[in-house]
Amino acid sequence: MNSICEKMKDQIADLVTGILSEDQVQKLEQHLNECAACRDYAQALKNEDALLTKFVSDMDTDMTSRQERVLQAIDRSYASMPIETLSIRRTIMKSPITKLATAAAIIIVVTLSIHLWDKSTPSVYAFEQTVEAMQGKRSFHIQTYFQQRRKDEFWAEFDEEGKLIRFRQHEGEGPKDTMVTLWEDSVLSQYYPPPWGIHLMSRVDNTGGGLENLEEFDPETIVQEIHALVDDGKAIMEIQDPPPYADLMTLQVTRTDGKSLRQVLVVDPDTKFVVRVDNYWGRDGGQVTHKGTEVLEYNETMDPRLFEPDFPEDTIIIDQVSQEVGLAQADMSNEETASETLRQALEAWAATDYARAGKLFGGAPPELLLTEQYSSLQPINIISIGRPEPVQYVKPAFWVKCTYEVEHDGQVKTISPTFGVTTVNGQPGRWYVRFHVMLSTEDTISSKDRTIIEINITPRDSE
Repeated sequence: MNSICEKMKDQIADLVTGILSEDQVQKLEQHLNECAACRDYAQALKNEDALLTKFVSDMDTDMTSRQERVLQAIDRSYASMPIETLSIRRTIMKSPITKLATAAAIIIVVTLSIHLWDKSTPSVYAFEQTVEAMQGKRSFHIQTYFQQRRKDEFWAEFDEEGKLIRFRQHEGEGPKDTMVTLWEDSVLSQYYPPPWGIHLMSRVDNTGGGLENLEEFDPETIVQEIHALVDDGKAIMEIQDPPPYADLMTLQVTRTDGKSLRQVLVVDPDTKFVVRVDNYWGRDGGQVTHKGTEVLEYNETMDPRLFEPDFPEDTIIIDQVSQEVGLAQADMSNEETASETLRQALEAWAATDYARAGKLFGGAPPELLLTEQYSSLQPINIISIGRPEPVQYVKPAFWVKCTYEVEHDGQVKTISPTFGVTTVNGQPGRWYVRFHVMLSTEDTISSKDRTIIEINITPRDSE
């Protein structure tokens, strides 16, 4: 927890006990929605509050019989006590009130001692138990975090061999701007919310794993990687003393191979499943980067409709599954192919050959090129195609800046947009122009179009 979170601790406790004002509750709930650490702390306090309430209730219900049994034991003990001790005990126990109070105190001390003893003596645990348990997962629902803020949400199902069957991913800050990705039967569906409003369909096999970076967040994969690092002596694992408000087990993994990565795993001691993973990069006293994964559900039956496209009716479909799209690379280099693909796409667009242009734009239907945000970019004269600049960390993909003339409101203007060009999923050797466009402020056609076409975004595959 950071300094802000530390200040929230008292308010979280007051929330559990129900003494916060309505305004304070709203502000605290907003913080809890954004901070996983405080959310875990609040849930732990609720769990402990419920346990304590039940403990006191059960103890109060059975207090009379417990007191009677303790008093009988005290009376039986008199016969074996030395005379001096017996005299003192009889003096103390003359009053029935004192006698009952003493019995109640003994009950509380013994019961609490048993409770604390159970907590302080967990069963023997070995990380191999978690490695084995995680292999039995058939589905999960997880939430990822970046710098303690919510990022992606995943739902995934697996077969008996642990092979991915289908998954759904939500990425974005809210329902209106959430990008949705679905995958099943080797078909990848990606929904880009407005201003695009596009459903891109492509064919993607998952024979090698790592589909859409899902492996990076898969708790089973993370557990296996950590286990291998510890076995190889590249990391050490320590079981942390549990905080007083948690019933879960915390493991800390520290790299010993010079990498500045520290991992914290939270394990359910009953199921042995990992329920949370936090990764921290950075040195002490410096900037620390945080990425986390929280498991919301394991092995729950999921509604099949969750993995079906449920996009708005006016969504434009770009189909790369049922038709051949893009430009064949032939004997050209990657850079040459990227330039040539964009050149032919712009020339077809300028000639109003929307069928040909749409094919080079990855299978885009004519209605996409005729929409307001794209029709204002339609060229009338190509001036130059710039040198392709590679996009880092992804499959062959380039940004290509070009310069051409457009006509708007009866006037000709020169603009220099940058287009993304990349390979077609499932169609080896073919390239297409992505529908993402980067425009500088001076390239804006008019103030009316500014919010629509002033786009500055990297290709989806680069993340």
